Amino acid sequence: MTISKREKKKLCSGCRNNRYNMGAGFCERPGIDAVVTADECWNLESATVVKKKMVSISQTPPWLQAPIKTLSCKSVSGYVFIDAKRVR
Repeated sequence: MTISKREKKKLCSGCRNNRYNMGAGFCERPGIDAVVTADECWNLESATVVKKKMVSISQTPPWLQAPIKTLSCKSVSGYVFIDAKRVR
């Protein structure tokens, strides 16, 4: 299944690198963050839609939450993305 860049960007919400999708010149926290010089995240082009479980790094097995549709490159602070069928 092929999806457009616009649809992929919707799945980027919450990712550490989503700030790069805001375009050149964007600065989330002026004086703290560097100004973005890229037009979009460097992973966006090769990213694929996958179903994975989003697991907190402090959660112990079994991981029984439902899998979510996300991008293969998504990175969220405090979480890992594991195979949809994995419980341990």
